[in-house]
This record gives sequence, C-alpha cells and structure tokens, in this order.
Amino acid sequence: MVSNTARELSKEQETTPVQQVRTVSVTKVAWSPFERLLMLVGSIVTLFLVITLLSTKVTTNSRQHHLQDLQNQITRVKNSNTSTHQEIAELTSQSHLKAAAHKYGLSDKISNVRNVNK
Repeated sequence: MVSNTARELSKEQETTPVQQVRTVSVTKVAWSPFERLLMLVGSIVTLFLVITLLSTKVTTNSRQHHLQDLQNQITRVKNSNTSTHQEIAELTSQSHLKAAAHKYGLSDKISNVRNVNK
C-alpha cells in the first residue's frame, strides 16, 4: 500500500488559470478645509511642545550646573572649617599655651586654672 505523494509540477502548471492584470488609475483627492486646519493646529502644537521641551532641558542643565557649583563651594567651606577647627585645637592645646607663657615670662600655676565647658 505504498503511494506516491509527490506531485508533478508540469501538470499543475498547465492546469492553473492565468490571472488577468487590471490597472487602477490613481487620482489625487484634495484636502478638505477641516483637514488643513487639523494639520495646521497639529503642527503648531507639535512645534510648541518641541520648543517647550528644549527650553526645559536648557533650564534643567543650567540648574544642574548651578547646583554642582554650590556643592563645590559647600565642600570648600567645610574643608576650610575643618582646617580652622584643627588650628584652634592646636593653638588651645596645653603644650602650646605653656610655650606661649614661657615665651613671655609668665608662669602657670595649676591651682589657679579652671576649665569651663559650655
């Protein structure tokens, strides 16, 4: 019960009908006033949105640059404050005070010294 399922192409090609080609003429349709108005309004809205987007991006970049400058300035002031605090701690140390007293001929009596903390 072996059957041959292969098709013969030459027989099929002879039996297919030839399709006729029809040419369609293309005619242009003029735009209605409503379509023109709609395109004009759409173009204006699109132009407005593009200009607004660009303006917003420029403003955002400017603000970001300003923020970065302020952060750099804050960092410089913090570093300056840290250096000043270290200098104050060094100048008010016990050894520095004793050296300054010795330089000007002053004496230091521990019994007369009081520490006051705020």
